[in-house]
Amino acid sequence: MDVQPWYFMMEKHTHKAFTNEKGIAIGPYSYDEYVERVKSFHGAVAPGVAIGGFMVDLALRNLPKGEFFDAVCETRACLPDAVQLLTPCTIGNGWLRIINLGRYAVTLYEKFGGEGVRVFVDPGKLEAWPEIDAWFFKRKSKEEQDIDLLMTEIREAGARYCGIQKVQLTSRFTRAERRGDFSICPICMESYPVADGGICRACQGDANYYVTESEDLRKDTEAPGLKKVPLEEAVGLKVLHDMTQIVPGQEKGPAFKRDHRISPGDLCRLQQMGRKNIYTMETGPEESEWVHEDRAALAFAKAMAGEGITFTETPAEGKADLLAERDGLLVVDEKGLEAFNTVSGVMCASRHN
Repeated sequence: MDVQPWYFMMEKHTHKAFTNEKGIAIGPYSYDEYVERVKSFHGAVAPGVAIGGFMVDLALRNLPKGEFFDAVCETRACLPDAVQLLTPCTIGNGWLRIINLGRYAVTLYEKFGGEGVRVFVDPGKLEAWPEIDAWFFKRKSKEEQDIDLLMTEIREAGARYCGIQKVQLTSRFTRAERRGDFSICPICMESYPVADGGICRACQGDANYYVTESEDLRKDTEAPGLKKVPLEEAVGLKVLHDMTQIVPGQEKGPAFKRDHRISPGDLCRLQQMGRKNIYTMETGPEESEWVHEDRAALAFAKAMAGEGITFTETPAEGKADLLAERDGLLVVDEKGLEAFNTVSGVMCASRHN
């Protein structure tokens, strides 16, 4: 939201509480009626929503002319509820956006032109209202707060501790947003916006806020344990898998191949590679429990190779190469590639089409 080049301070008389035949008014409600609506909507007497009511009311009374307006809240705490109580703008209909900057401020603006009003709590004006100041800056714990005195101060103060600015919103807030096409995610089989890519954002890794019961159970059951052997006890045992050595700018490749039998002379090189423990054939799991990485790579290669593609029959380091069988034009199934690369533990690298 681009505020600085456009604002100027509104007249001070607009900061006082407004009244109607019912007394102090917040929108179409008396103060007491509004507090009751806050209890019903928010679940409790919330000082932040009460303060927000005066802020939204002040913004509404200074809106430029226009039939339709949207709202932006700069905090997700309490203030969005005041917007939803007093205006048609809700998170659900998309007319209310939250940009969580941590500032107690709300902007109402004409949705097509972007001309609007921003109302914010001005810390410099809170000194006259000690209970509000203590609540706002958390100078008192909840146990120390006098909620009755706090709500009385909020009622008396109205919007006197608020600043107000005229603002012009940037074009990204006034552009009409239209829903694009939807498709079925090939991984989770749920619908999602095509614009998000070949798979949904959840399967891209953004759905990390929950674990399903089956996934939670699988954590304990899907992987049989692998036994590590301390390096000094590994002499005479066979290596379970290829071990790669990387010397930046010089070499990268398997220093020890699968089935290699460890000799005393190998220990120094393994230590230089940072190995303190290794996996061996003798302590490896049963084939019925695990599939070796080379066998898995070969199975993937067979499944992924399309027309005109061949692959290496002997994978190394858990990697198989897909190769052109003849001259031609490379066409990659990009959605399939993207879906495969979101599966944990595997990766397929490809040239561009």
